[in-house]
Amino acid sequence: MNSRRKVLPDDGVTLNLDSLVDIVSNSVGILIILAVFMALLSFMEYNPQTTPETRVVEQTEKILIPWAHYSQKAALLFLVRENRVLRLDRGGYYRKIKKQLQGASPEIPKRINFESHSVEIEMLGGNSHCLFFEPRPGAGLWWHQLSGVKGPLESLLSSLQPEENYFFFWVDSDSFELFRDLREVLWKRDFEVGWKPVETATPLRYCSGYSQSRSFRPQ
Repeated sequence: MNSRRKVLPDDGVTLNLDSLVDIVSNSVGILIILAVFMALLSFMEYNPQTTPETRVVEQTEKILIPWAHYSQKAALLFLVRENRVLRLDRGGYYRKIKKQLQGASPEIPKRINFESHSVEIEMLGGNSHCLFFEPRPGAGLWWHQLSGVKGPLESLLSSLQPEENYFFFWVDSDSFELFRDLREVLWKRDFEVGWKPVETATPLRYCSGYSQSRSFRPQ
């Protein structure tokens, strides 16, 4: 088979077209091989081989999202402020009211004072009412006063049943860390916990009735 040739009349140089095609094909082939080789190197650098000794194990963190739900359990009310925990005892208020009604002047006092706080009542009609708690400055216990094997918290928990009671906290913005620690303790004892964020000027109000109790559900 005769090779195709083209004669250039200006200088008489003869060019073999088949050889030119071979050269171009070889050059393109080499470039393709180099491109594939570089891509493989880049992939290996991006996904390095690791050993059990050097492999980093990523741990997933489980996040608990509290969800308020209805409960027929009795609520125990607390205020967490200035890194102190103050119990706002509704039971103590009702006991004083009962004692007052059994006296010579059976009348419900509008305000009753306790050592750590005062309570005012607002009648809503029928048996419905609201209690307003007003803590005294500096009232409440520090964590080291509250905790401990023989501390007030342990004594309280030992006298309660998780099936019958749950804890509800008004939490000031300066005491979230203390509240989280306290909630962990209660969760470990199988108590349900509800809470609301409050500020110093926020009224601490607890009202009777189903529509009002929805705001004080455990989570």
